[in-house]
Amino acid sequence: MGSEFIHGITWFLFLVAICAIKAKAISVDVVKFGAKGDGKTDDTKAFTQAWAQACSERQNNRYVIPKGTYIVGPVDFAGPCKAKTIHFKVDGTVQSSKKQSVTGGAHRNAWISFTQVNNLFISGDGIFDGQGFEGNCTQAKQCEQPPLNLIFALVKDSHIQGITSNNSVGGHIGIYRSINVTVEDVDIGIKGGEGILIEKSTNINIINTDIKILHDNCVTILDGNTGINIEKMTCSQGNGLGVSVLGNTGKEEPVKGVTVRNCTFSHTEGAIRIQSSAASNANIAISNLVFEDIIFDYLQNMAIILDQEHCPSKQCPTTNPSKVKVENVSFKNIRGTSVDPRIVILECGTAPDACKDIRFIDLRVIVEGDDRLETQFRCKNVKPAVAGHVDPAACSTQAVA
Repeated sequence: MGSEFIHGITWFLFLVAICAIKAKAISVDVVKFGAKGDGKTDDTKAFTQAWAQACSERQNNRYVIPKGTYIVGPVDFAGPCKAKTIHFKVDGTVQSSKKQSVTGGAHRNAWISFTQVNNLFISGDGIFDGQGFEGNCTQAKQCEQPPLNLIFALVKDSHIQGITSNNSVGGHIGIYRSINVTVEDVDIGIKGGEGILIEKSTNINIINTDIKILHDNCVTILDGNTGINIEKMTCSQGNGLGVSVLGNTGKEEPVKGVTVRNCTFSHTEGAIRIQSSAASNANIAISNLVFEDIIFDYLQNMAIILDQEHCPSKQCPTTNPSKVKVENVSFKNIRGTSVDPRIVILECGTAPDACKDIRFIDLRVIVEGDDRLETQFRCKNVKPAVAGHVDPAACSTQAVA
């Protein structure tokens, strides 16, 4: 009887403690801080004041943007925060004010940035609309680069889910020096810059994300990244995915561990590119890359490119080979269609082991539209390992000198 009584008292006290925690947790609504959400009023001050409270309270807090259209200038949602977690709930549309172009956050070219925030969960069906304000940016000379809609800098253990980014100019989502960040079920609209840029980050997941980009990459993986996982992404109309272009400055950091799985590239200008600058003196490696279960749907340009001699100007020095190495790269179960017969182009440098352990397992891409065009698999300074059915046959096309 005594033990049952003690158990009952313990359970009661536990419930009281839980209720107390919930009672202390706050829900911060931007409207309560004066935001109008009428599509006319500048609500920047209300957004920043609401964040100051959500960030400063030592609980599991909510930051709420209800339905409406909120005009907001550059905002840096900055930490470190005292809050244990912050649930950033977006149900309205957040639009650029067009008055200024960049935040004062950790990354200089952002419209909205989250800086030094841990345990952040962004959700909702809301929209971040950059309104394509490159004209204001250029005319006012307020930014060196057109801004991204959203930048997550020095962010840890966070999740971005369900939102939409539209009408950016410089790009949509940037992840910079961050750890354990997941972007899931996010839609990126057809206007404006790169889709997602990842730089100097660790354990980043891009899952079930739909990206429609006209002229840029759906995803760009820059230097210093480790453990990048991309699954169930649809990339439409842009330039595909690029691990590029590394070695430009000679000060870049290695890229290690990129997995791209169960993704579709539809009507894109190519699909997968791994590129480093010609004659680069950056002594780094791009390693442990896996591309598996990939569908190409009517590609408009070269499907797979590995280029260690990237030189857009055609005036790069050729006396010293690039020091950037590419190793342990696997392409498995790649299938689909293209209007360009150049399916695989491997152009490796002349340095020893410049390209090492490149593998193709089951590749089948056919050319649409002209039966006279013969598919090409071109190799230079590399002989990839092949298993299963690979069509076009590996290195069946003579490399261009």
